[in-house]
Amino acid sequence: MSAERRRPVSWQAAHAPAHVLLIDDDVAIHSLVTAMLKAIDVQVSGAHDAAEGIERALALQPDLILLDQELPDATGVDMLARLRALPALAATPVIVVTASERREVLTACFAGGASDYLRKPFFGAELRARVQSVIDRQRMVAELGRAAHVDSLTGLPNRALLNLRLQAAIDRSSERTDYGFAVMFIDFDRFKIINDSLGHEAGDLLLREIAHRLRENLRANDTIARESAGPTVARLGGDEFVIVLDDVPDVETAAQVAERLLPALESVYQLGEHCVRTSASIGIVHSGAGYDSADDMLRDADIAMYEAKARGRNCYAVFTPFMREAVRNRLRLENALREAIGTTQIYLVYQPIMSLDARRVESVEVLARWRHPELGLISPVEFIPIAEETRLIVPLADDILRRACLQYLDWHARCPEAAPRYLSINLSRVQLADPSMADRVIAILDELDMPRGSIQLEVTESQLMQHHDMAVALLTRLKQHGIRLAMDDFGTGYSSLSCLQEFPFDVLKVDRALTENVSRGRGYSALLHAVMTLADNLGLDVVAEGIETMEQLVLLQALECPYGQGYLLARPMEADVLEAWCHASSPMTAEVP
Repeated sequence: MSAERRRPVSWQAAHAPAHVLLIDDDVAIHSLVTAMLKAIDVQVSGAHDAAEGIERALALQPDLILLDQELPDATGVDMLARLRALPALAATPVIVVTASERREVLTACFAGGASDYLRKPFFGAELRARVQSVIDRQRMVAELGRAAHVDSLTGLPNRALLNLRLQAAIDRSSERTDYGFAVMFIDFDRFKIINDSLGHEAGDLLLREIAHRLRENLRANDTIARESAGPTVARLGGDEFVIVLDDVPDVETAAQVAERLLPALESVYQLGEHCVRTSASIGIVHSGAGYDSADDMLRDADIAMYEAKARGRNCYAVFTPFMREAVRNRLRLENALREAIGTTQIYLVYQPIMSLDARRVESVEVLARWRHPELGLISPVEFIPIAEETRLIVPLADDILRRACLQYLDWHARCPEAAPRYLSINLSRVQLADPSMADRVIAILDELDMPRGSIQLEVTESQLMQHHDMAVALLTRLKQHGIRLAMDDFGTGYSSLSCLQEFPFDVLKVDRALTENVSRGRGYSALLHAVMTLADNLGLDVVAEGIETMEQLVLLQALECPYGQGYLLARPMEADVLEAWCHASSPMTAEVP
């Protein structure tokens, strides 16, 4: 048994007696020591010479050795050297018992690794004090070691201990061609929502229950081992857990374990008076891919876990090198975006929102585009999610607002009769959750002397539901400062009447899915007519998005939809192209086809 496998005193049951091995050739001393130590509840075993002492120490793994300096076959100093040379006994504390008063003997004992010494003859109180002191010190050191390696909330190994065990498995796999293992990185979906809505106490209960289910739902050969051998379940922090499956021949075997865990982890959790549901996203990586470090293996398992989330959650994904390259590309794109914000790489396009009755440009929706000097055009579908995840959307949105306002003021200075009445700009979910957003918007408008009613901010109902209370306060404040508000993509998601009544909207933008279906039957036409009637009763303007065919346009005009937007009417254009397009009709006025 290695030194690492030896169980320290503090990892025993709370009241388990410490085990003391007495190595002394005097039989009377054995009886005396056993009697003296009864008062402090220790278990005493004996050996009568050096050879027997080594044999019994290896077999018993005692918590403390009482070692006589004068043995028939060795001195205590010699014994210390032999004990410290054995990995299983190298850390075992030793108290040397000696009748010698010579300083050089005591010095040699301490130099050899003795924890303390006791002179013969000794009294019971003195013996008990020395033994108890060493045991207490060992327990304290062991407890500190346990605290450094065990998660206090769940009792599972923490990141530090996981790294040790994972690295040991990697080293073993490099030495043995017949040995393989797998790592499963688990993240729990919706944990933050549960933690934020029910409180941290409920969140802690959920984490403890998750740890319990992970233990209970692993098969016998998956049982979590407390020592370095065998499978390990660890908590990294938050709602992230890692399972190291020991002696797994291939990734398919690990996938079978994941398939067994997913339904068990998805079942209802009873947290006090609350019943909640969550699910897991699992990333799997196998040692057969060849790894040298624990960090690299955890990194790839983490990447696979995010792939599982991207696939819809409550599933697992097996790592492939393509995933790693995708992450690297995303990181390169993130770094490039940081450098691009505030430069000409980011430019604006404007898609007209047309009056279907007056046949002119009513307003324009402002959209950001990115032209990288080496990568070329990068789709908003690629860079906007990155901007939101990294909060780069905050400086990006401020820059978009400032540049769009400058363009608006330029249009109105040169041709006010044909310029759009207002600019429509999308808010991201990150902005909607930012309490300082309203202040920044108002500050930019005031700095540029921009009429506040010339800005319309668009939000979706799903965004409002994610940050309801903050959104109410934020949008109410913006409205109080004269800024127009629009609900975007109406007709998808919740589409609740209460949302329209609760928030101070000016415009309802009908989602393209409803516009596309308006020509497919009377049911869709009736639904769109009901939406416009509802909007009219609430004093809201209606914009139909996604108009792409003449049939859709004609039907929308027949339904008296006031405004429309879509590729049939006009595609997004840069400012100079938009001006030329408008001038092609009566000055800066574009007609609906």
